[in-house]
Amino acid sequence: MIKTAITRLPHRWRYLGLILILCVIILTVFQFLPPQQKMEPEGDIIQKSDHNKAQQIEKEERISNRLYGIDNFVSKLPRLQVEIEETKEERITRKERKEAIKASFLHGWNGYKTYALGSDELRPLSNTSRNPFGGLGATMVDSMGTMLIMELNSEFDELLPLIKKIKVKVDVQMSVFEAIIRYVGGLLSAYELSDHPSKHILLDKAEEIGLALLPAFETAYGLPHYHFNPYTKVSKTNTTYLADAATIQLEFITLSYYTGNPIFVEKAQAITDFIDSADYIQGVTIPGLYPYDISIPDGYFKNSIVSFGAMGDSAYEYFLKQYLLVDGQVPQFARMYQQSIDSMKTHMVLQLPGTKFLYLPPYDADRKLNTNSMDHLTCFVPGMLAIGSKIFDRPDDMIVAKGLLETCVHMYRSSNTHLSPETWGIGKNTVPYNPMTYGKSEEELASYRDWRSWRNRKSLMAKPEKQEIIPKSDPRVLDEIPETPLGMVAFDTRYLLRPETIESIYVMYRITGDPIYQEYGWLIYEAIETHCKTNSAYASVKNVRASKKESSSNQIDSMETFLFAETFKYLYLLFSSHDVISLDKFVFNTEAHPLLRRPWAIK
Repeated sequence: MIKTAITRLPHRWRYLGLILILCVIILTVFQFLPPQQKMEPEGDIIQKSDHNKAQQIEKEERISNRLYGIDNFVSKLPRLQVEIEETKEERITRKERKEAIKASFLHGWNGYKTYALGSDELRPLSNTSRNPFGGLGATMVDSMGTMLIMELNSEFDELLPLIKKIKVKVDVQMSVFEAIIRYVGGLLSAYELSDHPSKHILLDKAEEIGLALLPAFETAYGLPHYHFNPYTKVSKTNTTYLADAATIQLEFITLSYYTGNPIFVEKAQAITDFIDSADYIQGVTIPGLYPYDISIPDGYFKNSIVSFGAMGDSAYEYFLKQYLLVDGQVPQFARMYQQSIDSMKTHMVLQLPGTKFLYLPPYDADRKLNTNSMDHLTCFVPGMLAIGSKIFDRPDDMIVAKGLLETCVHMYRSSNTHLSPETWGIGKNTVPYNPMTYGKSEEELASYRDWRSWRNRKSLMAKPEKQEIIPKSDPRVLDEIPETPLGMVAFDTRYLLRPETIESIYVMYRITGDPIYQEYGWLIYEAIETHCKTNSAYASVKNVRASKKESSSNQIDSMETFLFAETFKYLYLLFSSHDVISLDKFVFNTEAHPLLRRPWAIK
């Protein structure tokens, strides 16, 4: 055998030489490969692709009137709304109230337009501006969908050039959650509701904002940073709240649908999958109830407090609404929602014996204890439960919805201003919700608990005999205000122009057709007009317990953008024809921006 210089080398040196040669070959090949294109929010190629995709959708989905949804869409899911009949007199009153609400919207809008256009918010007492949402014009964007629903087309048309000029990559720490629900949700909703020939500006800007925020999702578990600077791409936060992390799905699913870019729906689904898989090791001790404080680096739920109000609320809302948006094509969403509601009713809902009041305070899942207060944000839950009860045939959920709404409405009716406080105490002597005992008196409950009163127990458990119900002569007349239970007092006496109770009133009216809900809504609207109106717009209120109408001394120099996006919109729809923004044709994001329901083919 002839030996060469190579064969004389030890085997390990031969292998090392071979590896070096392969590395040189690979590096040489990559040196001549063309560079990969990066996706940027600007650029003719991307915009052209987006427009073609959106234009194709426009041709396929026939829409005669955008306020009525897609013409030929009939959901595979159960119908939500009932047909509502009205007399001539009721129709006249309804339209008069609707026009009054529109006039109120315009009063607030004209104040913002005069003193703060382009800024996030107007200070309605000093007539100055503030920018809590990055300065992209949050009130402006939040108002567009309401303008289209109210058919204020000239006001809407004036905004399109301003929307085009919005600078997205601002050098400030922005709330990712607020930017998505207000800006992306508002722009997409306005895009769907508009017939304007230049409406592509709205879709382009929604995509630009979405792309600018994508780096905020580059974390270990795909959870977005609570605050994020889209210019420096830096975040100063390592924790987030459940609601902030899990309330982007409707907006990102819709954005992927129109742009054809799957990155948005992928980010949304990753968050849903993370929550779905969270277990005891990550701090979830009760299936379906997720503590609201989350560590972004390790995906751990840091505390044990579960809330359907502040910091948790809209995550549960979106479990249900994702299912509606995709027309029931993803069973995961339905399973997560129902599991959460089952656990909520078992562990969190409280009843007050002898009353219709139900409470939903935050809950310490480790200590198995309810807190002693409830906040206004929780008052969206009745509307959510009412929808879920129809979709999944869960009649008891409707009972809970009405009981919770009874509490929320009472906080308006029982205050001196007919406005609700921000937080309040729950009634003393509450007990866990039980469908068999809810609404029973204390004496009936005592009899039920007494094992010796077997006959009484059987009587209590038996179905009551059907009694003739004598209807009120006028179903719109409000009952006398019930006595406020001991302990059910205002803790935070401010009213911040919040929409959650009105949202549930609107949903309940559309689902049941009971006109009493219109009267509840009108009561709240009149209170807003009386106590919140300023010379230029509307202000929050310091103390809802004020004994009489006071001057601006009882007002706060603040007007949240959701007054235009939600409060006035839900009030207006409460007095609109039932087929305008039907719950069977649209699903609302958590900022009340309606998005089209349509057939879906999940790949």
